[in-house]
Amino acid sequence: MTEKRYGMVIDTQHCVGCQTCTVSCKISNEVPGSAHWNHLESLDGDVLYQSTGTFPRTTLAFRPLLCNHCENPACVNNCPSGAMHKDPATGIVSVNQDVCIACGYCSWVCPYGAPSMNDVDHVMSKCTFCAERVAEGVEPYCVAACPANARVFGDLNDPESAPSKLMQERHAEPYLPEAGTHPSVYYI
Repeated sequence: MTEKRYGMVIDTQHCVGCQTCTVSCKISNEVPGSAHWNHLESLDGDVLYQSTGTFPRTTLAFRPLLCNHCENPACVNNCPSGAMHKDPATGIVSVNQDVCIACGYCSWVCPYGAPSMNDVDHVMSKCTFCAERVAEGVEPYCVAACPANARVFGDLNDPESAPSKLMQERHAEPYLPEAGTHPSVYYI
């Protein structure tokens, strides 16, 4: 049996920047304090929610960012305490908060800045792809909550899965492939 490699395809042409993914993640995963596991960046300029261009050709586009659950995760490879680890059966990258020393090095070396300081418990935290839900056959909160259906989740090792098909059909690309981490999140 082939191991799973969970991943996601995000269609930036469908994302409306509503941040339902961010809010559902924060609330449903009870992410404490100022930590965040999901956020948006502008694809058009330096200011979120400020369109660029001149009327009638203005644009406003977003890139939702989260942990990319990389095949070669910089956070795991550089964590001095061994708190960051990757599940070989699913490809999901997690942090063992009982082992974390809160040095923040994982966030510094991650090209996506995914690990976030849990300032309540003073440990690092990050997106887990809602591993408990996924184990039960339910998609992550951010995927389920997206009103624009901009996120598609599944096993990237299964060529028949929805994200695998979408990657082929729409030529999805990872963000920052030059970092060499081989992300499991792709964008259209």
